[in-house]
Amino acid sequence: MQKIILKGTSKLLAVMLIALSFSSYGQDIVKVRNTNFTSYFSKSQHIPVLVVYSLTPDMFNCSKLKGDHNVRLSADPQLTDASDLINDYKSTLFEDAPMMAPNENNCDKDAYTESYYFTNIMPMPRNLHKGLWEKLHEKEMLKAKKYKKVKVFAGTVGRNWVIGHNNNVIVPEWAWKVIYIPSTDEYLCYQFHNIEPYNAKDNLANHKVDINTIESLAGVRFVNGIISASYVTSTPNN
Repeated sequence: MQKIILKGTSKLLAVMLIALSFSSYGQDIVKVRNTNFTSYFSKSQHIPVLVVYSLTPDMFNCSKLKGDHNVRLSADPQLTDASDLINDYKSTLFEDAPMMAPNENNCDKDAYTESYYFTNIMPMPRNLHKGLWEKLHEKEMLKAKKYKKVKVFAGTVGRNWVIGHNNNVIVPEWAWKVIYIPSTDEYLCYQFHNIEPYNAKDNLANHKVDINTIESLAGVRFVNGIISASYVTSTPNN
């Protein structure tokens, strides 16, 4: 009888520890809404674990850029202390890669400026950032033009390196992106190992995966274009 009680107690303790772990993780992640994107930003890692946005042609397909050409990376006013990271990205092997590209916000001055907030930025090797990651931004814009609207989920997973002069900015091991097309209920999913070196001849097709792979990697769930996770508020607009 005693062994049975102890066994049951051990299981209960394990469940409690898991629950506490998820609770702690959730408390570390802050939801920050900006004009065109919502960021779930980790205060301890100093990067977004998830950025969600809808994309329509009117957001970027305008005759003249309404944003300021001279805008620079800056802290998000809604989370100043945790996202004041400009010095932490200097003199590193990693670039400040936007989850939602600034040129996807060309038609709104405020949204364009907000795309340079560090709540939208992750550290990424230059050849990945300037190669496949930017090509993926172009792809989602083309899909938005074709289907009138797409919803995009961009995330980070794991720990590969640490950079920073003032803060410990985690360089995630993985970066991923899901493009959801509401009109066809289709998911286009991509996964990237966020390390050097990267093959210049690589292409997006080599990194295309199914939705189950992303769900397993990131610990999230997708249903009808809505994402759910321990830290995500379950609303259509996230």
